[in-house]
Amino acid sequence: MAGDNLSLMRGGPTHRLLDRLRLIGPGTRSATWLCVILLVLTFVPLAMYCALDGTLWRTTHGMPLLRDYAVLSRFLLALPALVLMAPRSDEILRQAARQFAYSSLVAPSRQAALRHALGRVRQLRDARAPELICLLLACLASTTYGPTLGDRLPGVASWSVDANGRLTQAALWLHYVSMPLFRFVMLVWLWRLLLWTCLLWRLVRQRLDLHASHPDGAAGLGFLGLAQERFAVLSLANGFVLCGAFANRMLYLGESMFSLRYLIAGYLMASSALVLLPLLLLAPTLLRVKRHALLRYDALGNRAARTFDQRWPRGLPAGDTRELLDSPDASALCDFTGVYATIKNLPAVPIGRWSLVRIFLYAAMPLSPLLLLVFSVDELATRLFGLLA
Repeated sequence: MAGDNLSLMRGGPTHRLLDRLRLIGPGTRSATWLCVILLVLTFVPLAMYCALDGTLWRTTHGMPLLRDYAVLSRFLLALPALVLMAPRSDEILRQAARQFAYSSLVAPSRQAALRHALGRVRQLRDARAPELICLLLACLASTTYGPTLGDRLPGVASWSVDANGRLTQAALWLHYVSMPLFRFVMLVWLWRLLLWTCLLWRLVRQRLDLHASHPDGAAGLGFLGLAQERFAVLSLANGFVLCGAFANRMLYLGESMFSLRYLIAGYLMASSALVLLPLLLLAPTLLRVKRHALLRYDALGNRAARTFDQRWPRGLPAGDTRELLDSPDASALCDFTGVYATIKNLPAVPIGRWSLVRIFLYAAMPLSPLLLLVFSVDELATRLFGLLA
């Protein structure tokens, strides 16, 4: 169980192929090179075709490629984010899996079952079928619906359609090469999220040795919230895609941000819920641990409070005050109250409020440039300073 055995991403047919081609290796430098290769395959041919057609920077009518914000955000922002954030995310997720394997969360009698569960997840990671299905789905979307990129914005001519109303070579490359590659990277990330969910489900079945009084406030599972944050890259990437699509609609179709408010709000809630959904598998376990701990500590608290009241009766003579103040009973009861408050506030999902805020910001930050289409920079700064002043 060393090396890449606890990794969710360093495995599978795609990883083995890239490793044999010496395109990847340990560290973030390989991710940078892989990002460059994907940009060369997805965006550079589009720019070359459009440069030959004269639709790269400006056109006599319609939308040139470098002002098609849906394409720019998808391949220059979303795709690099998915690739460049993978190594760091994999390291944190691997540390979380190692926490289960080498900590006291699993009893010694269940270590064999834990190794079996981790082995099953590793077999799923290395299987050929899941990533093959991702590839088929990525290509199937292009072959099923056909290249219909010309009508993305009704009534707006663009670089994807020539003067005769036919799709350009750049549009065909986008539809049959660039989009399948982007979809495949996104689907592989979704598969890793599903694999992580399977790992959590198998770990829950190991009868974890959890303690509601753990200082992390999550019965010893607080590290899972930090690990779950790494999948917010899906919200970040999809936010870039939506930002580009919404910017096109606002610039070329005259739509307002107010008219898109329901789509934006729905995306923020749905993307954040998707990231948090796997942690709900732990809710029954944490609720059971909290319920049992409250019952035990309630009984212990009654005895502690009774003893305290007997030692600290009302109406003491002044001469006995110093003896009572030197007694450790008050400090012990205060410590017990703190522990009981930790148990009482134990959440059903092991994630902190700041992790929730960061997951929400991953989805919201890519959409923030839309504000610049509503307000100028000076007006936006004036409004912000006015609120802070």
